[in-house]
Amino acid sequence: MDDVKMPATQWGNCMEQDPVVEIDFLGPVRIRVDQQVCEANDKKAILMLFVLAVRGSTSRQQMASLLWPGTDSERSQGSLRLRIHKLNRICPGLIQSHLNSIALHPAVRHDLGFLTQDQEIPLQVALAAHRGHLIGSMEFPDNPQLNAMITHYRQQIINKSASLLYRNAKACALNKDYRQSIEFLNQILLLSPHNEAACRHLMRVHVLSGCRAAAIETYEGFRKNMRESLGIEPDTKTKRLHMDILTLQHDSDYHESMQADLDSSVI
Repeated sequence: MDDVKMPATQWGNCMEQDPVVEIDFLGPVRIRVDQQVCEANDKKAILMLFVLAVRGSTSRQQMASLLWPGTDSERSQGSLRLRIHKLNRICPGLIQSHLNSIALHPAVRHDLGFLTQDQEIPLQVALAAHRGHLIGSMEFPDNPQLNAMITHYRQQIINKSASLLYRNAKACALNKDYRQSIEFLNQILLLSPHNEAACRHLMRVHVLSGCRAAAIETYEGFRKNMRESLGIEPDTKTKRLHMDILTLQHDSDYHESMQADLDSSVI
């Protein structure tokens, strides 16, 4: 970030219009000031932005302890001031400093609002969530507290994504748009490969779409994955559904039963 040269833009000056500052945390972290892109390369500065985006105003002591655990207070506070200075070189006022706390300027826009506010996760984010690109897939094995916080928010993204994808999958299946429903369900299994409810739902949709063989293949692939990754078999409900698909295809109530199970299923 030291090499980034940005215009001397700041909030509340005599300019006719305040700058538009946007931060992308999903994927490689990027800061845009009036559409001019800056790639942030200082990991600790990136993490500070991330913490402020998801937690809001944070005490200087908490931030320094989180980013530099085990470092004496004077040194960690000096490192914190350096990162604040770097970020405020991009856009003066980006990081608002108070006596004992720091915060993002309230006008800053970022793509994690669905984690901090009562917002639906965007569908395009849910569809890409299996890539796990929150803050560029950074890992910090030597900082358990920081790693735990990042893991927590990654899991929130997975949970919110799976919930939205399931609702879309179910709506598509009820409207007999089985192809789209199958795509959504496959995305859930990319996010959560051991999700038995999603596997059963996908098997039922394959049957309703007329692809019994695909339903059986889905079970067999899921069973193989469970065995190889966890050393266990699918649960009783999943096995029973597999047997039903194998043996009840000529039953007159077969499809009606599958549809009823689909209507009542929950992931």
